[in-house]
Amino acid sequence: MKEISLKGLKETIYYEKVLKQLPVYIWKNDKVKGTFSALGVHYGSIHQEFKLEGDSKYTKVPSGIAHFLEHLNFYEPDGSTATDFYTQYGSEVNAFTTFDYTCYHVYSTSHIKDNLNHLLDFVLTPSFTKKMVNKERSIILEELAMDEDVPESKLYFHHFADLFHEYRYKETIVGTKEDVQNTNIEDIELVYDTFYHPKNMFLVVTGNVNPYEIVKIVEDNLSTKDFSSYKLPKLKKLKEPVGVVEESSEFFGNVENTKVKISVKTPISAFKGIDPIELRYIYFLLLHSNFGPTSDLKEYLMENELINYMSASRSFIEDYVIATITIDTKYPKEAIKMIKEQLQHLEMTEENLQRKKNASVATLVLNYDDIMGVNNLIQEDILAFGTVQDNVKEHIESITLEKVMQVLKKIDTKNISITILSPNKKEK
Repeated sequence: MKEISLKGLKETIYYEKVLKQLPVYIWKNDKVKGTFSALGVHYGSIHQEFKLEGDSKYTKVPSGIAHFLEHLNFYEPDGSTATDFYTQYGSEVNAFTTFDYTCYHVYSTSHIKDNLNHLLDFVLTPSFTKKMVNKERSIILEELAMDEDVPESKLYFHHFADLFHEYRYKETIVGTKEDVQNTNIEDIELVYDTFYHPKNMFLVVTGNVNPYEIVKIVEDNLSTKDFSSYKLPKLKKLKEPVGVVEESSEFFGNVENTKVKISVKTPISAFKGIDPIELRYIYFLLLHSNFGPTSDLKEYLMENELINYMSASRSFIEDYVIATITIDTKYPKEAIKMIKEQLQHLEMTEENLQRKKNASVATLVLNYDDIMGVNNLIQEDILAFGTVQDNVKEHIESITLEKVMQVLKKIDTKNISITILSPNKKEK
């Protein structure tokens, strides 16, 4: 078993590729009682076109099928559900689907072996029938209808549609009504057989556990299962143009105040020579400094009641990094103007940089008091870099004002998109 020492944090992540198939990451914390186990699959909502080794053409499956499969996987062969199993132990089981992966997770305070074994069993032992597919289809259609009434969700995907020409991040994770209706058991089985293989998955266990015991449980469990050879699926790569689709758009909904998303879209290739880990933190530091809770702009906007809410985030989406400001306001024209001006004149001082770096390091250290937080950090590393990064603290500390300015100069504020969700117009 490999021990990954996290430099400067006095923490260790244990790693083993069980049976040369399933990557397993374990973080041990003797100070807690609980255990959080997450089984991830490298298959999400954007993965709709793929071909197997030897295929000449790509296969296209319906949008939303990753989410549909997540629902179906909870059914057990005897007609019960995974939730029924975990209830008897007082454990919590759940799952979620994102754009690029699906995750099944369990939190428990006892019967660790039983809980982990069953996580592997219900995810890796499919039990699909046409009856189950039809039953779950109606549930998902209800979920889809409810999502259509959530303003934040509508704004999120409308904004991505304004940003991306080709990328499927503009499509809802649940899929369209037509795609859900058209999804059949053959589609489900094809996706499961193609992507739900230990070589395309990972397991992260954090909490009060013995790493060697966890690996033994996983090894014994997988040894009882007969896996076909991994089919090496090739996902279709979509080429995304640099520019945005819409520089500005407005739509209306059932909201009290106007909600706005403002994003700057920049190719990651523009930041050649900048370490990928440092780039993520530099973006975070820049946005936090210019738009965060203690920024001059946010304080001004709040004091003058120009906004009710503002947040800043950055997303690394395939070949692009997206810097996004989200606001809730009664005065969109004034607020948008000031935010655009700030985006075009981002600032950072040596003093502010050092303060933000210290805060980031402190947050990183504090994260290791929370087994779910650490589990999420490990998952994020796996998804972004393929494995756990052992020198994040060093990367944060090595960020200089010169590096920040180098990044700042490359952020392309010409590629900006503004999406406005305004209150429905009142009838006169």
